[in-house]
Amino acid sequence: MIVYFADRHMNILGNASTTLPEGLLIVDDTKTEEIEAGVSVLELHIAYDALTRKEVERCAAVGNYLLYQSSDEKSFYTIIETEADTKSREVMVYAEDAGLDLLNEIALPYTADKAYEIDHYVNKFAEDSGFEIGLNEVSETKKLAWNDEQTVTERILDVAGEFDAEIAFSFDVEGMAVKHKYIDIYQKRGRDAGVQLHLNRDIDRMVTKKSIANLATALLPYGSTPEDSDIAINLRDYKYDDGDFYIDGNLLKSRTAWQQWSRFFADGQGEGDIVKTFNFDTVSQELLCEKAIEELKKIREPEVNYEIDVLELPKGTKIGDTVNIVDESGEVYFSARILKTEISETGRSVSITIGDYLIKDNGISQQVQDLAGNFKNLADNRTLYTWTAYADDEYGSGISLDPTGKAYLGTRANQTVRDPDISNPELYKWVRVKGEEGEAAVLLHIESSRGSVFKNNAVSTVLSVVIYHGKERIEDAETLRKTFGSGAYIQWKWQRLEEETYGIISSGDPRIRNDGFSFALSPDDVDVKVTFLCELIV
Repeated sequence: MIVYFADRHMNILGNASTTLPEGLLIVDDTKTEEIEAGVSVLELHIAYDALTRKEVERCAAVGNYLLYQSSDEKSFYTIIETEADTKSREVMVYAEDAGLDLLNEIALPYTADKAYEIDHYVNKFAEDSGFEIGLNEVSETKKLAWNDEQTVTERILDVAGEFDAEIAFSFDVEGMAVKHKYIDIYQKRGRDAGVQLHLNRDIDRMVTKKSIANLATALLPYGSTPEDSDIAINLRDYKYDDGDFYIDGNLLKSRTAWQQWSRFFADGQGEGDIVKTFNFDTVSQELLCEKAIEELKKIREPEVNYEIDVLELPKGTKIGDTVNIVDESGEVYFSARILKTEISETGRSVSITIGDYLIKDNGISQQVQDLAGNFKNLADNRTLYTWTAYADDEYGSGISLDPTGKAYLGTRANQTVRDPDISNPELYKWVRVKGEEGEAAVLLHIESSRGSVFKNNAVSTVLSVVIYHGKERIEDAETLRKTFGSGAYIQWKWQRLEEETYGIISSGDPRIRNDGFSFALSPDDVDVKVTFLCELIV
């Protein structure tokens, strides 16, 4: 195995390997993939001495890229975390293939105006990340909504869950260059190629892990809220009974599960069902019942995973594939899907977890959740910035932070870092700020400390107005009047959902500050959906 380190501009900084005499030495490695998380994780331990320490720290800096090559496989990772241990003289590198571009990018609250296919949502939330849709096996449409902020990684996995799909990331690598970064959408990853793993031949060790932590004998299903109602649909008054699964009130129950797992109260009273909730995005009771039955079939039995140390995994076998476990005499014990793989080239080991679905533990999905949770805690108290830059044309040619001689202004909203990054002009939205025949164009821009889309009272932000007059940036009333005359002022308007006209907000409103250049919003200002509009009156 060999990895190449590259900076944020894809300049190669150095390499490390498990065997080559030149370059840095990898003394331990683990590559982990998991169906549910979608993300592939690469963890490396790189040795250093007094002569190579600085080189290791430079190459393995957080934010740098890794180009991974093993046999005929090439993949691409972003370094998320590092740990340097002076006693062992090793640097631990934790990298992900989705990486910083999706994990630390914010997905704001969003409500679709109609039903869309899955590619609409994935493209929307992955916009400007450099990722594009590769394979797409899903064609149905859904109208989806999110009320909270998430990382883009979480949001895309959420989208996949709503469509009963699975996500993976892949890369088109030529030489030392990454040509494309893909988000692949599967109806279900993997295949059944009849692969057999024999005990005491292909399998060195097998551990059976069972859990009833998520077991239930009944579900309380609910769907979406119809347009003419304020209440989400459920199964009340819906008739279904196939002898095993049946509707009781608004619960879906299983007689088979109840007979084995029911819990009675000490006095013998009560039905003893173990009830969990279940949600599916539909306004059809028939479809809600069908999906709830599918879910209850999964969780009415104990979860079982088999953690297997494989001596040799057949070539071409990947995560999601179905494998058959057999004994020496050829008797098939069971067939199950590969849910997780852990591969180490230095340790020459392959560990797989197979089953119907993965029992939660402290694996990759927990690491992704922890990282996303840490990011959310920071997001609750962070300020978002709008980057501004200047260029010669609408494509960002000659991008600069200096407006001198530039005809176009570029903006990029909702950034967590104050200082603009001008390494990639495509990140910005460009508008002309120099009028024809030398006349200065006027642009009014609204910046928000907490994003710009809010729903269901989830709002606490300050909207700030910036007016660009040619190259001049106007942020106060005095400069505004000097530029446009003594009668110039800022006017705010608002419009509720389904109203056709905007209402003017009085300049004396206590939410309006700094002569209209600031407007403070709180949860009391939002009812379902509100649009705010700001105008320059001259």
